[in-house]
Formats: sequence, C-alpha cells, structure tokens
Amino acid sequence: MKGILSVLSHYDFSIHGIIPIQDDVYRVETSRGVYCLKCANKGEHKMLFIYSILKHLEEQGFTKVSFPVPAKDGSPLVHQDHKIYFMTHWISGIPCDFKREDHLTAAAETLAEFHQHAKGAKLLEGAKARAMYRKWPHVLQKRTEDLQKFKSLTQKKSSLTPFEKKYLAIADQVIAQGEKACATLQSSEYRKIAKKAEKEQSFTHRDVAARNFIIEDDKKAALIDFDYARYDIRAADVVRLLERSLRDQHWHEEKGDLILKSYQKVYPLEKEQYQVMLAFLQFPQKIWRISERYFEGKVSWQDEGFLKKLSSALRKMSYQEKFCHSFENKYCQARKGG
Repeated sequence: MKGILSVLSHYDFSIHGIIPIQDDVYRVETSRGVYCLKCANKGEHKMLFIYSILKHLEEQGFTKVSFPVPAKDGSPLVHQDHKIYFMTHWISGIPCDFKREDHLTAAAETLAEFHQHAKGAKLLEGAKARAMYRKWPHVLQKRTEDLQKFKSLTQKKSSLTPFEKKYLAIADQVIAQGEKACATLQSSEYRKIAKKAEKEQSFTHRDVAARNFIIEDDKKAALIDFDYARYDIRAADVVRLLERSLRDQHWHEEKGDLILKSYQKVYPLEKEQYQVMLAFLQFPQKIWRISERYFEGKVSWQDEGFLKKLSSALRKMSYQEKFCHSFENKYCQARKGG
C-alpha cells in the first residue's frame, strides 16, 4: 500500500481511504470524490490511447463512461517502479445482469450512444491502438485454416486424448461453419463499411460483457474498462453484445431482437451491416478459441477442463446456428434489395 500512496501523491487531493477491488485496481476515496486507480498492463502507447478516447468522449458530452483524471502536473499517466498507473472517476451503481431485460436494454442503448460519439478522437502523442478496419476477412480465413490445421495434427497422432477424439468428431462441422462465415463476409459490403469506419476513425470497446456495464441510480448503463478498445467497425461490438448475452441463454431469439431494437432506437445500423454481423455470428469463435488454446498450448488447463469447455461450446453451437438462420431471414433477406 506504501507504493500506492506514493502514486496517489501525484494527484491533487487528500486521501480518505483506499480499497483494493481486484489485482492492481483500487477504489480511492478522496477529498474531491471517489476515483478508480488502475495499474496498467497494456503498455504506455495503449494507455495513452485509452486516455485519449475517454477524454474525447467527455468532450463530446457522452457521460456514461468513467472520465480520466490527470495528475496534478497534467500528465495522463503516472510512472512508478516500472509500472504505469491510470486514474478515472469512480462510477457507482450495481452490476449489470444480462438475464434482466431492463439491464440488457440499457446496455444496448448505451453501446449505441457510445458508438455515436466514438469517432475522430484526437490522440495524445505516443498513443496507439490496433486497427481492425480491413482485417476481418483475413482473420476469419486464418482462423478457419487453424481449425483445418488442428484436424490434420489430430489425424497424425497414433493415440488421442478424449479432447482430441471429441475435436476430430466435430472438426468437419466446425470447419464448414468457418468456411460459411468467410463466404458470407466475402459476399457482404464489408469493404465499403470498413472504408467508411476508417475514414471516420471509429473505435470500439470490444469487451462488451456484463461485467463492463454498471447500472446507475437512474437505471441507465455506464460503460467501463476500455483495456481492449481499438479501431474497428461498430458491428463487431454489437455482435459481441449478442454473443455475451445470448450464448448462456440458448441464443434466445426474442432477446436478440430486443438488443437490436434497443440499439437501433438510438443509432440505427445501415442495412449493409447485417450481412457482416451474420458472418461474425456464423463463425464458431468459441470452439476455435478453446481449440487454439489446447493445440497451441496457450493456457495450462487440465485435459478435463479443455474437454468440459469444448463439450459446453458444442451444446451451445446448435442454438447459435438456429439463431443465425433466423437472423438471416429477419435482418438480411429483406434488406438485400434495399
């Protein structure tokens, strides 16, 4: 705590209390209000990007985020002991629960309002973030090739683990899904959408999970934790909201419609966006991620843990495929002609 006190001495307020929230995140009660202090692990260039976009949102009048707080010398970040610290205002409220329709509606509306303002931020010197505008066709193609590679690796083995047996049994199905998603994206107006987003310098939150929304006293949702923010098309965020809220609810179609209706009410999607969203929804992302972690050794789960996660993802995939079919009929077919 001594080190944190030293960091806080760079800010212009008196400390009344410090409460650890999680690793390297602190609630700081001060003479000027309550703040959130975070030890960053994304690199200085990314933290400067996050500071820049939050400042841009503040200047644009978007109030549903935690605004950044500069040090008393005006610096956006504080460096100490080879670590970088970042301060924002604390947002009070209750955790968002995507199983509650009022929370889900509030989250969708806030995401749409965020996207309205998430354009053309003037960046601080040294700020940098990943740009995905033109990369999605390559990303989906590469991940589909990964699924094929994992199949080949498994076929070459003389003995298989339970996970590998399960993967081999469903490999052709998930590879076909990946190829279908690539074809859908290829036939869409993706390049037109990406070109417009790049021109506008639009950025996204990316991690639109329930844990990153706070329901405030006025029942509105605030958006927090911009660690994964980057330049991208807004459809990627909308799809992620659909995935995060529906995959544990059997891909409930009516809730999907509720999310889209709530988002559209604030910031309508152009008709061309739906075909791109369909491609993202069709891709077996969860299975690819689990398989990549297994075959590339990216995490140290036990074999039983990998198998459990794969089996769970497979059970959900059938619901997702049904949702995609309905989504295509509702939002893509009627809009092909304009």
